[in-house]
Amino acid sequence: MRHPKRGTQFDIGPVIVERGKELTECTYFKMPGKGDMAVGRVQIKVSGGSHHVHLYRAQDPAMSLPDGHEDCNFALDFSVWQLVLASQQLYLDWRLPRGVAFFFQGGEQLAAQTHFVDSGLLKTPTGKGWAVMNLHAMPQRRVTSYAGAFFGQDRDVMIPAHSTATATTNCVFPKPVTLLALTGHYHYRGTHFAAGAWDGRTATPLYAYDGYLDPPFLRYSDTNAPVVPGLTWTCTYENNTDQTFTFGPFTDKNEHCNMFAFYYPTNTPQEDLTCVQKDGAVTVTVHDRGQ
Repeated sequence: MRHPKRGTQFDIGPVIVERGKELTECTYFKMPGKGDMAVGRVQIKVSGGSHHVHLYRAQDPAMSLPDGHEDCNFALDFSVWQLVLASQQLYLDWRLPRGVAFFFQGGEQLAAQTHFVDSGLLKTPTGKGWAVMNLHAMPQRRVTSYAGAFFGQDRDVMIPAHSTATATTNCVFPKPVTLLALTGHYHYRGTHFAAGAWDGRTATPLYAYDGYLDPPFLRYSDTNAPVVPGLTWTCTYENNTDQTFTFGPFTDKNEHCNMFAFYYPTNTPQEDLTCVQKDGAVTVTVHDRGQ
């Protein structure tokens, strides 16, 4: 993938994946340069059995870690890291609506979390996983709104042996937002993912997908983007084994029911929303990073 004419490129890997195994790795690096950047187009290209590729920034603007990588099987701590981008596709090319951009500060601390698998439905035949991210810059004067990311996670997922099961999470946001994109995420037992707008009482369907591989990354234009007061999502699973699957990071031992969405406007240029369901309680948090 060619380097953007204006912007920056991150090359992540190789992530060494043993035959029949999986590895989630965090790679730490800085946003290059000293100047801020508005990003109106994102490209992510992956080679290998990719379960997900996420890009995070540090919640603390003063954080500075040495460049490098380490195993990080569990989700990053939402109080420490702010989600910026997420993809499960082998190739994503996303142009945001006119005037909408992600905001990056020169020199800020970033982390890419990559999950590569060589088992089940995913294969990494070369034993090496790679990810390349292109951030295409746009002039700051053309920005009318900044984009934020939403990470929804159901930690109460449980799929009993020899069962069909579902998991649902309902989140109401502090204020309505306009959606830019959304996608679902689960492990190999997942058979159907559905999502909709949620106002605390009623769901309005937005997204549905059957199967596991390559869940759609649904994008909205500036003419058809819905304004939503919150989001709801449901995962359906088929478990034909003697094992009960609960929430966790490994595709062979655990399950997920996650939702990723992107929205605008934000209160500050760098913002994300998280919604976590655990022990029957739902917690919605806005991370509003000041400059």
